Amino acid sequence: MPTPNGELTPRELLAQFREMSLRELSTEAENLAQIIETSSDDEDSLFDELQQYLNAITEAKIDGYCWYHDILTAEIDEWKTKKLTLAQMCDEVIQHKEAQLNAMKQNLLRLASKGLIPHYLLGKNKAIEIRANSKPSVEVLCAADDPGFPEKFRSSQITYKPDKEAIVQAHESGQDVSGFATVTWGKQVRFKNAPRRKRQKTDE
Repeated sequence: MPTPNGELTPRELLAQFREMSLRELSTEAENLAQIIETSSDDEDSLFDELQQYLNAITEAKIDGYCWYHDILTAEIDEWKTKKLTLAQMCDEVIQHKEAQLNAMKQNLLRLASKGLIPHYLLGKNKAIEIRANSKPSVEVLCAADDPGFPEKFRSSQITYKPDKEAIVQAHESGQDVSGFATVTWGKQVRFKNAPRRKRQKTDE
């Protein structure tokens, strides 16, 4: 409970610190630093103690962020593996069903070619019609780049894509690329172990 003049005890402040987010802790640390700069010598020990509390809670929050990052990363990898496995299973089922469908069609074509069934089969509600395809199929016997393949039957397709590495290099060398590209430096968040010296200081 607050004291009669409305102030909180160090224990109560510590409890509040534990409930704060990392952003709130950063703001509180900045405010506390300003108070320490203007405090009297009698208050220095109390503020130093609060600063230690605040630093300890902030470090714990940072560790929590990193641990949560590790958990999420592991879960993401696990779900990616599950997705890949499921996709492979689905591909196998699809291939099996397509093979069954193709085998049924080939069997009907074989029976019709031997005259064992007519080209038009009528059921009660459905019908099967065997007819020539609208377009013929072509089996190419050699590769298009084979010397014996006629040039007039070759077709080429040229595709273009931007060379972003070359654009960056040109930008860094001072060339103006603003007419066709925008080069920006983004930021990233990295989660890693604290430096060894920092960990030893914390342990002490």
